[in-house]
Amino acid sequence: MSKIKQSLFTPVILALGLHSAAIIAYQLVLMQLISNMQGYHFAYMIISIAMLGFGASGTFIALFRKRLISASQWLVPSLMSSSGMFMLVSFKLVRLPVFQLDIYLMFVETSQLYVLAASYLIYFLPFFLGALAIGILFIKYPGEIGRYYFSNLLGSGIGGILVVILLSNLFALHSLPLVASLSIAAAIIAFNKNKQRIQVFILLFSIATVTFSIFKPGSLPLSEYKGLSGTLNLPDAEIIYEEPDVHGKIQVVQSPALRYAPALSLTFSGEVPVKKHVFINAEPVGTIPQYDTTRRNIHDFTTEALPYILAPREKVLILKSGTGSAAAHALQNEAKKISAITEVEGIKELLISSFAKENNFMAHQPGIDIIYNDSRQFLLSSGNHNFDAIILPRLESFGGSTGINALQEDYALTLEAFQLMWDHLSANGVIAITTWIDYPSRTTLKIASTLVETLKNNGVTQTKDHLAAIKSWGTISFIISKKPLSTNEITNVRSFCRNMLFDPVLLPDISEKERNLFNQIEDESLFTYLDAIVKNDHQNILSDYDFHIEPATDDKPYFSRFMRFSNIPKLRDTFGAETMPFLELGYLIVWITLFQSSLLAFILIILPLFKLKKSRGSLTPTLLYFGALGLGYMFAEIIFIQRFILYFGHPVYAISAVISTMMIASGAGSLYSGKLKNPIKASGAGTIAVAFLLILYALFFTNILTSTIHLPQIVKIILAFIMLSVPSFFMGIPFPSGIRILNVSNEKHIPWAWGINGCLSVIATSFATLVAVENGFRTVMLFAAGFYLLAFFIFFGRKFFSQTGL
Repeated sequence: MSKIKQSLFTPVILALGLHSAAIIAYQLVLMQLISNMQGYHFAYMIISIAMLGFGASGTFIALFRKRLISASQWLVPSLMSSSGMFMLVSFKLVRLPVFQLDIYLMFVETSQLYVLAASYLIYFLPFFLGALAIGILFIKYPGEIGRYYFSNLLGSGIGGILVVILLSNLFALHSLPLVASLSIAAAIIAFNKNKQRIQVFILLFSIATVTFSIFKPGSLPLSEYKGLSGTLNLPDAEIIYEEPDVHGKIQVVQSPALRYAPALSLTFSGEVPVKKHVFINAEPVGTIPQYDTTRRNIHDFTTEALPYILAPREKVLILKSGTGSAAAHALQNEAKKISAITEVEGIKELLISSFAKENNFMAHQPGIDIIYNDSRQFLLSSGNHNFDAIILPRLESFGGSTGINALQEDYALTLEAFQLMWDHLSANGVIAITTWIDYPSRTTLKIASTLVETLKNNGVTQTKDHLAAIKSWGTISFIISKKPLSTNEITNVRSFCRNMLFDPVLLPDISEKERNLFNQIEDESLFTYLDAIVKNDHQNILSDYDFHIEPATDDKPYFSRFMRFSNIPKLRDTFGAETMPFLELGYLIVWITLFQSSLLAFILIILPLFKLKKSRGSLTPTLLYFGALGLGYMFAEIIFIQRFILYFGHPVYAISAVISTMMIASGAGSLYSGKLKNPIKASGAGTIAVAFLLILYALFFTNILTSTIHLPQIVKIILAFIMLSVPSFFMGIPFPSGIRILNVSNEKHIPWAWGINGCLSVIATSFATLVAVENGFRTVMLFAAGFYLLAFFIFFGRKFFSQTGL
């Protein structure tokens, strides 16, 4: 023990930091791998699984405490190397056909729930083994918990930073063996002379596993519902280009049957072009545009031509421009200045270099600027630049989507984003957006309510005079205009619709008979709802409609979320249980994850603790205190991640920044708490400080982010570090202080403290997401503050102190 006190950087502490970095890096790499195989909606499940591993390890330690401590010298390095090995073995197992999950069948076949549970447990193994190594060190040196906790959290923070570097240069599948190697390296550093044969055997087996995974990484089995899966089924389809990107795996596919005809007019008589399609994480993001000045752009035969039919557009801004098809369309409609914002750096490189010849050097044409930036950040940083047209990407998909992106934040489609677009319009400018027509109507009505609300927020009372919409057999396009539509513009719309066999849907003088002339829809209630929205007589419609069609906001930026929890029974009766996942899969998956993770947390964490001998004193304050800390910390972490997606523009950057900073700062707080002589005062001060800061953040945090989002990236990183570090530092104090208190007053309560903290941390991941969806980010932040206040008041409950020392 004296040697440990002499230095913070003993081999064991260094190994702990390196191993902790591996655990966090594995978690983040796994999130991208699962996003590639199944979709973004499963990403938060990995955080829940990681918490389950840590919670279950705490329970295991409680049951076998003495044995684990006595064997710790050789067991800790063995567990570290085993964790690294199972990072690779587990991911190999879940790719076997028997564990392939069909997320749509989950709602009609119970067997898929078992597959999900099995996958959950397989992913759980490396986290459990890794957390067990960490936990053994914590209980072996309770008096030095501050320094060990600091090494754990500092290493975790470094792991978050490391992931950004890895994923920027390597495919996620190729990054996995490198991440696993960190835990194996930690085991080598912590190698002990006791039981050397066991340690060497596990190390050699782990090294062999890493070596095999480097040279034989295998492939990613994609869900059959991923866009890339269907595309590769076409004749002679092949992937001709692959490139890693921090945003995901970029792939380009070609096939002679891969044609591009986005709801073309039935009057189109030309040849539908064959185009190469681009995918990120196996989901389509667009086609390689074929810029050709000798013929009309194919989008001139779609409803997306609407902004150019109204009037010429010299300056055009294209948000979330994808692969540049809308930029080519603007260029061929004689736009003089085009700013196309792509949110993936690899896509920009693809257009200006790898496939420049393929697109006839479109990105090199005078007046066009392909800009790598987040769309929302560009709007906030573009100063006084005004545009004649701001074009948003086509939403949904042919035949309607499954709501798989229901819980994906989209800050380019919130009311605040549309306000920024409005502020950047020229006097004759328009905002244009297109969607595939869905049934039952959701996206169409949400677009209309968002556009009308934007007009109202800018003092427009006669909203119908500023709004136009036209539909084809597959899509509907909307525009809102800075000025009232002129007679000439209205005439142009009607003439275009007549020539293309399209139907006007919204015009200042629209008539019923012209709305359903060429492309009839069976359910004409769409027009009734649209009229009510445009006439500002829509408050009851917005609240009473079966789906959530209120505009998205920065507090609830889930534009693709439509399902109301209260209406699920009604929708199930109306459309049938087998149809439910096709209405809104992402939202339902989170509920399933919450239920399953709660059940597994109870079975693996709480239930085994009942085997412990009954301890003196009431468990209630221990459970409430440490449970509140688990909920509060995870609620804050989840909401910080979601807020910083707006700030940094992408989940990978946000997750890495938040986890890294929170871990490092919390580690510093933990280290500092070990220097405080009175852990009772430290715990009370820490909880009240966190609660106070989180209340302030709930009130002012978003305003601070939006007012500084335009600053250079390095400045934003510094500001983010400061904003996250201050509350996170104090978050690192209450937990180790509470453990120190129990170590003196009632040591047998420590397993329960670890268990309830881990259990509720597992549940909090999905629970916080659902609270954010239903009530907004500010509410989640206030919940987090409330949990820390609960811990504070439990701390000052004198009745409980007399029983447990808390």
